Formats: sequence, C-alpha cells, structure tokens
Amino acid sequence: MEWGSEVSSVSLAIGGGKGGTGKSFLALNLGVALAELGKKVVLLDVDLAGGANLHTLLGIPLPQRTIEHFLRREAQIEEVMLDTPVVGLRLISGALVNLSDKLRYEEKKRLLKALKALRADYLILDLGAGISPFTLDLFLSAQRKVVVVTPEGTAIENAYRFLRGAYLRGLRRMADEGIRRIIDLAFTGRDPSVRTPWELLSRIEGLDGETASRFRESLKGFGLCVIVNQLKRGEERQLGLSFKTVCRKYFGIDPLYLGYIPFDPKVSFAINRGRPFLLEYPHTEVAQCIRGIASRVISGREMAVL
Repeated sequence: MEWGSEVSSVSLAIGGGKGGTGKSFLALNLGVALAELGKKVVLLDVDLAGGANLHTLLGIPLPQRTIEHFLRREAQIEEVMLDTPVVGLRLISGALVNLSDKLRYEEKKRLLKALKALRADYLILDLGAGISPFTLDLFLSAQRKVVVVTPEGTAIENAYRFLRGAYLRGLRRMADEGIRRIIDLAFTGRDPSVRTPWELLSRIEGLDGETASRFRESLKGFGLCVIVNQLKRGEERQLGLSFKTVCRKYFGIDPLYLGYIPFDPKVSFAINRGRPFLLEYPHTEVAQCIRGIASRVISGREMAVL
C-alpha cells in the first residue's frame, strides 16, 4: 500500500491516565512492529503540554514542524508528518510548548476531523497522562482503545479511573441537559448512591430509555483492549484477565487482552540511545511479545493465558 491511498486508517489510542506505565514506549514499538509487517503507520504524539518526546525516542532532532503548526493553521496535517528511521513509520510530533489550556473547541474538532481523514493502515495516538476532556475525546475517537496497566497495587485502580472518565464522557455526549447533571454528580462523586458506571446507566435507563439504549448499543463496538507492561513474574500475566473482569462488572464491556510485555532493564538503554527497542534489541523476549501484540492488533484476537 502506498501513502495517500484511499483506505482510511485503523486508529489506536494508547491511554491509561497514569504516567510511567510505558505508553510512549508501547506506542512507538507497536508502530515499529506493524511497520515490520508491511503496514503504513502514522504515530501521533498527543502531548500538548510541551513534553512531547517521541521524536527523541526515534533519534530525530528537534522537529521544525509539529502538531502546533497544524493547530495554528500554518500547515496541513500531511505537512507536519516526519519521516523516521523506520520504513513505513511516520511521526507527527507533539507540541514543544504548552497548548493544553489554549486549545479552542474548533481547533480540537478540526484535529479530530483531520486525523480521521489520514490515509494509512494504522494511526497510533500516544495520549498524555491524566483525564482531561480532550484526552478522553481522543481516546473515545479511536476504533481500538488500548489501556496500559502495570503490575502495581494501584494499576487497576488508575486504569479504572481513566476508563470511568472516558465512559462517562461518552455517555454525557449523548444525553440532554437534565441527564448530564446526573452524570456530572456521579463523575464528581457527589451522588453516593451511584457506585459504578453500570449502576449509573441503569438509573438513566429509568429516566431516558432512548439515551441509555443508544449508549448500550455503542458499547458493543467500543473496541477496548488491555496490555500489561513491565511484568516481572509469570503470575502477573493474569492481571489482564483481572482487568477484563473489572470491565465486565463495572462497565458492561469485555475488552480484548492483547498481551503482556516483560520488564527488561535494556528498555532504558534503548531510550537513552534514541533507538526503538525493536531495532536495538530485536531478538529479546520484549521484542517478541510486542510483535505478538502487533499480530493480534491486526487479527483482532486476544492472547490466551494458561
């Protein structure tokens, strides 16, 4: 497939809310793995707070054009795409100054429209930390919504909060003003009678059955996926299954478990050298696991855990 074909890309948003889970590492190397399989990939660094770093991880000098130039209407989206050392992988660098508090609704809408129109096989969005409305909108806009968790005591809790924010954001966009007030009370924790998003949806169903029905229907194609990163013990592979259980119980969603990535101290070596891990250490277990995840992204199948 050539760049500029008439086939729209499959979009993947890599999120999780909490920093330090390895979202950027995963986004970059998943992009490399998909490119190795002959796919045309666009990688977007969606850090708009001035901390964009994917270009550094790829060994690319300070970009002359970033997403900022598109948002300021100084360039088209295709003009801010950078070639990378990886054949088939192109990068749109995040902002090098803080734009997170300055974006207008029209600019956000224009960006989402431009991303939807990109011509590639896969578009990978490396979302920033936190649960800002725009981060959640980008997550919701993707066809595959990937949550990254690590084997820490707070991992599932942090992933739950991020997904809860996205879930309520999506529900709110479908509701009228009265229902939105109910959602906002639940989101801020001011309604103790609603403990889970699924309970909130059940309450809304009694007030506005049409909205609840449309949202339940949208959940069927939600496209949620989970990846466990920095795994140190074999039994931690089950964390992906634990996350699936949480999602079914509290959200009514059954995500795909795409796989796990073991902890490897060589990850920091590759980062310091400005080289994608898959290029620097192509024969390691980490590289094999990422390639397996890439294959499951393409096939739509989940990993079997014994």
